[in-house]
Amino acid sequence: MDLLLIVKAAVALGAIGLIASALLAAASRRFHVEADPRVERVLSVLPGANCGACGNPSCFSAAEALAEGTMEVTGCTAGGQRVADAVADVLGVEKCEIAAVVSLRHCGAGSSAKRRYEYSGILSCAAVSRLAGGDLECPAGCFGYGDCVASCPFDAISLDERGLPVIDLGLCTGCEACVKACPRGHIHLLEMVPEDAPIAVRCNSHDRPKIRKAYCPVCCIACKKCEKACPSDAIHVIDLLAVVDYERCTGCGACVAVCPQQCIDLHGRALAEPSHELDGAGAQAPEFEPGEPGASDGGGRS
Repeated sequence: MDLLLIVKAAVALGAIGLIASALLAAASRRFHVEADPRVERVLSVLPGANCGACGNPSCFSAAEALAEGTMEVTGCTAGGQRVADAVADVLGVEKCEIAAVVSLRHCGAGSSAKRRYEYSGILSCAAVSRLAGGDLECPAGCFGYGDCVASCPFDAISLDERGLPVIDLGLCTGCEACVKACPRGHIHLLEMVPEDAPIAVRCNSHDRPKIRKAYCPVCCIACKKCEKACPSDAIHVIDLLAVVDYERCTGCGACVAVCPQQCIDLHGRALAEPSHELDGAGAQAPEFEPGEPGASDGGGRS
């Protein structure tokens, strides 16, 4: 073995290492960018779910936008008022109130809805929707394969025994990930509503009532009984479907009581008294106080 050759190789490698380290050191000084120390502080108060609801691909990019002032302090939809206040404190700017929203499901049929064919493919709402428009007779109903469940970064959605998504309002942040994942999103099967929305209409079809009843036992039949019963003029039948005006709705439950199809129910954070029983419909308000964590929009009726 040539010892001199080994020494030369070691010296050469050492020289290459020294030159490379010198070049890297020079490059780091030349291209050094001062980091805004507020970015890390803002990032520490963000949810860290990288849900993309704010329009940024990650919470880190959102923190950068907040620090730069190109994004409002209320921009973190998932964080709500608590995060908005924390961001304002970090950046030393004025706090702003935001209107919190949660997801609401406009379908009450689930497994009781009539199917057009037996589907045996990939268990995905997006997949079945591409096969002749889906296996449901209803053009606006919930397929029930759980794309919304898989998309929720906060584990706020689960499927009940009817195959319908149930939103845990104690965990829902209003990030809209479920709305984006739902292939029925363009017809508002899942919709963002104020977090204190007291009433839910569990129907989303605009077919004529006679056609609806043929494929769904709990559809809205546009009878207008809810419209006539509402003391606040907060619900109207528009395009053959009951629609709630949440700015007027008080959660009195009058529409729930008179609905012959039982397709209207008290939403999870209902404004009615917990022990109050509604006449006629036999439905009860949830057994939790309005706004209590863990409240859900299950609907409770099939």
